[in-house]
Amino acid sequence: MVLSQSASAPDLGAERRGSGSSSLKKAGAAALGGSSSQVFTTTLYEQMKSKGLFKNHFPNIPPAGKSINVPLNDSAQQDLAPEIFFPLPATPVSERKFRRISHGPGEICVHHGLKDQLLPAEDFRYGIRGQKGASTEDTMKAGLLLGVAAYQNEVAESIYESRKKEPLGRPWNRGHAIKMLPEGFGNPSGEPQNGKEVIYGIHQPPDKEEHRLLYKYTHNNFNPGERIERKYRWPAETKDSRFRFGHGLGQAQEGAGARLALNWDVEDDGSVRKTRLVQKNVEDFRTVQHTKVYHKAHAKQGANGPPLDPDFQHGVKSGISDYTAKSCIQGYYALEDQLPDQDLGRCLKPGRRNVTVATRAFGVPSVRTDIPAPPPDKRSIADNCSYGDECSAAALLNPQRFDDRGVPDRDFLIRRPKEELKALVESCDVEGVDFEALWEECVPLFDDGLPLVSLDAMLFVHTKKIEDRVAALHSGTGPGLAAYKGAL
Repeated sequence: MVLSQSASAPDLGAERRGSGSSSLKKAGAAALGGSSSQVFTTTLYEQMKSKGLFKNHFPNIPPAGKSINVPLNDSAQQDLAPEIFFPLPATPVSERKFRRISHGPGEICVHHGLKDQLLPAEDFRYGIRGQKGASTEDTMKAGLLLGVAAYQNEVAESIYESRKKEPLGRPWNRGHAIKMLPEGFGNPSGEPQNGKEVIYGIHQPPDKEEHRLLYKYTHNNFNPGERIERKYRWPAETKDSRFRFGHGLGQAQEGAGARLALNWDVEDDGSVRKTRLVQKNVEDFRTVQHTKVYHKAHAKQGANGPPLDPDFQHGVKSGISDYTAKSCIQGYYALEDQLPDQDLGRCLKPGRRNVTVATRAFGVPSVRTDIPAPPPDKRSIADNCSYGDECSAAALLNPQRFDDRGVPDRDFLIRRPKEELKALVESCDVEGVDFEALWEECVPLFDDGLPLVSLDAMLFVHTKKIEDRVAALHSGTGPGLAAYKGAL
C-alpha cells in the first residue's frame, strides 16, 4: 500500500526560510563592506583575557563553565538590526512543527498532530458498515402493534397519569365538569358601542381642576408651557422689580479676576500673602524637585550641567562603518531595493499552493489507531479521544466479579509458580485448606508437566471437594457431621 505524503510536512519551506535568512545576513555583511563570515560577538572571558585583566597560569587547560556573549564592536547599526548581526538560533526540526509560524508561503496550515502522518489507502472508509436488508419501511414499522398486541399495550399504558390527563390527539383533561349554556361562555356585551369613541373619547367631559392637580403631583403631568410652581415663601424684598439674586460687586474691573488667579503671591482677597520663614536648603530642594509651572525641569547635574567638552557627543562611535543612525532610520537603498519581493504573501513555485488533486482522505480518524493509546489508569477523564480499546456496552452493563476492586477475571487464569500461589492462598482467611493436596491435584489438569497452576484451577478443585463432602454428609454415607467438625 502506497501512502501519499502529507502536504503539511514540517520540512516544506525549510529551504525557503534558510535561503531568506542567509540572504539577509549577506545583505547586512555587504552593507558593512565585509564578508558573511565576519564575527561580531565575543565572550566576556576572551574580552577580559585580551585586556590582561587576569593571569592564566594554565593555558593548556580550557576554562570550565559558559561565558556570556558580548558584542565585539557595538554600534547603532548593529543595535537597529539585531536579526542580521546577532541572529537567534534556529528552531530544532523536532520542535518546528509545534510553532504556528513554522509553515512557509503556500504551505497548507494544519494541526501539528497531523504532520508526518501516515494515511490509509484510498478505498479506506471510517465508521461502521450498516446492516444490509434493513429498509426505511421496516424501520418505521418496528414498533407497530396490531390486534391483541395493540390492546395489551393500550391496557398497560392506561395506568399512567399522563395518559389519563393528556391523551394523544386530545386536549388536556383536568377533570372539570363544565356545562355550557346555549348562549355560550361569558356574559353578553350589551349594546354595541363605536370603537373610535372608546379609543378617542372626544365627547368625554374634561377632568376637574382637583383631578388635574393630583395627576400633576403624582405623574408630573403639566400642561404645555405651564410653569413649575414649588410654592416657595419668598421675602418681601423679592417683589421689587429691580431685585436680583447674588451679591453685588459694584463696578467690576476687566481682567482683575484672571490676574488674581495667576498671581500666587497674594491671597484670594487681594491681600499680600503672609511671609513664612523656612530653611534655605529645604526651599532649594523644593525648587529643584518640584518644577514650577512654565519653568524648565532641573537636570540635577549642577548649576551649569556636567563638565563636558563642547564638542562631546553621547554614544559609541562605530569603528567599522561610516553609516550613521540617521541613515539607518531614513534608509539609503534605491527605490527598486525598497519594493517588496514578488513572493511576499504568495507562493510562486508550482505545486505549493493550497490546491490539491490527490484523492485521499483528509482529517482525523474517529478511532485513533494511528497513535499509541495511553494506559487506562493514566488516561485523563477530559480525554474524549477513542483509541479503539474501550470496552463494549455489554461489559459496562455486566461487569466482572471483582471489577469494583480492580481485579479482572484474567488474573485468575494466569498460571503461577507454587510459592506465589501459596502466598495468595495463605493470605485468605479460609480454614481447612490443604494447599499441598490441592497443588498435587491441580498440576495434572494442564497436561504439560509444568509446575505452574492458575488460581481458577485451584478454586475449581477446592469447590469440587466441598461439593463432594456436602453430598456425602446429606446422603449418610460419610463419616457424619461430628467427624467433619472435628476435622475443622
